[in-house]
Amino acid sequence: MVAKHLEIDLLQQTDTVIYFEWSDTGDTCVVKRDADTIYTGNENSLKDENLQIGELYTYTIERLGNDGEVKERIKMQTSTEDHSEDTVNYLQQIAITTIVSESKIILAWGAIDGIDEYEIYRDGEPMETTQKTQFTDFDVEMDREYSYWIRAERPLERSETGFSEEKSVAARIFGLLNIKSSQQEAAMEKFWIAKKIAPLEQLLADAPQVNVSEFKRTWDLRYTTFLPDEYLANPNLLSPNRYFAGDNRTFTPESSHYRTQVNFSLQLGNEETTLEFQKDVGPSIAYDWRKKFRKADVASSEGIQLEKAKEDDRNVMVNLTHSVGNPLTTSPNIDYDVSATFYRDGHYDITGLHDQAPNHEVYLKNDKMDDWFQIHEAESKGLAWMSRSTASQYWRISNFE
Repeated sequence: MVAKHLEIDLLQQTDTVIYFEWSDTGDTCVVKRDADTIYTGNENSLKDENLQIGELYTYTIERLGNDGEVKERIKMQTSTEDHSEDTVNYLQQIAITTIVSESKIILAWGAIDGIDEYEIYRDGEPMETTQKTQFTDFDVEMDREYSYWIRAERPLERSETGFSEEKSVAARIFGLLNIKSSQQEAAMEKFWIAKKIAPLEQLLADAPQVNVSEFKRTWDLRYTTFLPDEYLANPNLLSPNRYFAGDNRTFTPESSHYRTQVNFSLQLGNEETTLEFQKDVGPSIAYDWRKKFRKADVASSEGIQLEKAKEDDRNVMVNLTHSVGNPLTTSPNIDYDVSATFYRDGHYDITGLHDQAPNHEVYLKNDKMDDWFQIHEAESKGLAWMSRSTASQYWRISNFE
């Protein structure tokens, strides 16, 4: 039976192959990967091989009329999987797919073992809770951009890590002893996926001829950790440092009050790519039980490292690792990891992993933007949540523009 409209009927990915089928309209179709035409004909399937591990690819399927003009177009951004042994962020392993047409937006993502349901948000508003690993939004407008969140959680005992059961028991003991937490909450890993989508009229328009080799753009990323309270009680009741100074603020990209702040600037050029890096650690201040000043110090920033992990003609990947302690007392470090891939066509794919304390805020902008826009924020659950016995938070954000 001949279909009336283009649809993606089947999609399968491995680490180096993307296979998909689209509806058989009886017309000639053109398939482009990024800006390159890779198929023209009357078949309705394509097996794209020898792709890079864990990378985004954009496919455009155009249905041609008898006159050779495009009479229908859909676009799909998807990725290969990444099951490398050194991949510690589960969200890096799965493929995330976005399919757009004039009537709807479809989101699909790889299943995460141990997760039974996902909460879907659009522009911060709840849309649906589903057990499926896909969501279709039929209520879309052509001239609006949209931001979607996919949020889920799972018990630590369902984690794939070899020590998950041991860590789960420790987390439940932590929850039992910590009056501000529950045993269940302390043992729940959180997974947040975000997708930023340009207006459909922009995505589905005739693509301008862009020479990627001449593409130039500067991306700036700012990652800040901070304590929102004015004072924080020391979880160690035997310490003479009964309180620590907080940063006494809410989420904002420009504040000078923080525990740590990392800034990097990546300049993508046709001949040379440069990476600039700055890191800073705020002062730690301790008080006695009357909240009188006792002492202050600044922790070392040696545990903050940035490296360019990969560079080729499609993208540049940078890895950021962060481990900074409290110089005034023995306590767990503020730990997080970020892997960010910036594509020469303007797309980005950023994943992160951190403890659920303190507050984490991440901002991004490029040389065409005047202001930062937030790509991740997480509120602190308390200093004790920096313990390695508690569950972590995983996040990933990418754009389709």
